[in-house]
Amino acid sequence: MEEERKEVELPETEKKREMMRHSEDVEELREVLKTVREEVPGLLKDIVGPLKELMGTSLTEEQAKERARAIATFYRELVAAGMKEDVAIELVKNQFISPAELIKNLLGQAGRIRREEEKVLEK
Repeated sequence: MEEERKEVELPETEKKREMMRHSEDVEELREVLKTVREEVPGLLKDIVGPLKELMGTSLTEEQAKERARAIATFYRELVAAGMKEDVAIELVKNQFISPAELIKNLLGQAGRIRREEEKVLEK
């Protein structure tokens, strides 16, 4: 009889341990997300300010020509090295991202982080 009791109690004890581990994991994740929530906005402010300033700065005619030459040279070198044109174009797009696109990506990432935090904290 006593052996039966131990067999019944073991699974229940294991379930409780698993719940405790899960609870500890959730609590640890909450702490991490709290830290991210507190630190990321300050980091974004440090990044977004200079990027907005950069976006507001228009290129001079000479700067625009120099940038265009750099992009064209980069593309030609990739193709000359044997890279397919469509792959070279994608690489050029990734290397010469516009400041507006960079800000858009950063703000989008910050929004995703914030939504994920809210989902976790709701649970």
